Amino acid sequence: MSNTKTLWAVIGALVLLLLAVTWAWTQSADKLQATAVVGERTISEADWVAKLKEKYGQQVLSDMINREVVFQEAKRLGIQIEPARIRTELEQIRETYGSETDSDFRAALKQQGGTTPEALEEEITYQLLLQELAIREIVIPEEELLAYYHRFADRYNHPVKVRLWQIVVASHAEARQVMKELNSGANFSTLAKERSIDSLTAPGGGDAGWVSLADESLPPAAKEVIASLGVDKHSEPVEVHGKYVIYRIADRQEAQQIPFEQTKESIRREMALAQVESLDTFLDRLKESVGVQIGQLSN
Repeated sequence: MSNTKTLWAVIGALVLLLLAVTWAWTQSADKLQATAVVGERTISEADWVAKLKEKYGQQVLSDMINREVVFQEAKRLGIQIEPARIRTELEQIRETYGSETDSDFRAALKQQGGTTPEALEEEITYQLLLQELAIREIVIPEEELLAYYHRFADRYNHPVKVRLWQIVVASHAEARQVMKELNSGANFSTLAKERSIDSLTAPGGGDAGWVSLADESLPPAAKEVIASLGVDKHSEPVEVHGKYVIYRIADRQEAQQIPFEQTKESIRREMALAQVESLDTFLDRLKESVGVQIGQLSN
């Protein structure tokens, strides 16, 4: 599954819209209160809900139908998604946000994606169930799975990853001053907040998140220094694009080759999905087999 911030921000917004509009439609008009007052004009919840329904009604209804069809059919066939798969997807998304704690992750999702971990988990479950339903009758011989594994061996070779922190300053002289303070026992995160000029990492105390040493955006000089740096150690200043960077490693994951047996199922799913005409087409056929009747939406 794709786990870019953009994709999940859109998914999160749609999930919350679905929940909000679904709730609102269940309320009777006499229970809806004023939402806003603009000058002498009052915008009631009824006005607000009507506008949401007019603009997003068909989209939300279609999404609700798709979900209901998939969850019903998966239940009928006894298809479930292992919690570990869902946790893995959530962790991959969490890594893109650089969140260390559950509360940090929740706050980042709310701020950047307008969603919650619970809504995200429901969306992941829906997407995985849809995929499993689409490929459940596709059989791929093991020798083809093994051939695929060897053909794309680099994909299953995970390079070294480090939890990277950094302090970026404008001059070598300032870098030496920061090094002097660090060697005297100053806190790395505190110095990053006070002295680093990198607007992305300084507010978080220099935290750059998990970084792969295979990342092409890492300059060769920085990559060499980071590769040899021990955990909880800081580097000498490294010149990067005319600035000076001091790195610190908080954690490290060594390179590993994932064995075929551990990745066989994911390869099977990937190869099977490539044989599906499209998930949208499959979903349309699934709705026909389940049976969907749509009434007229009232305004």
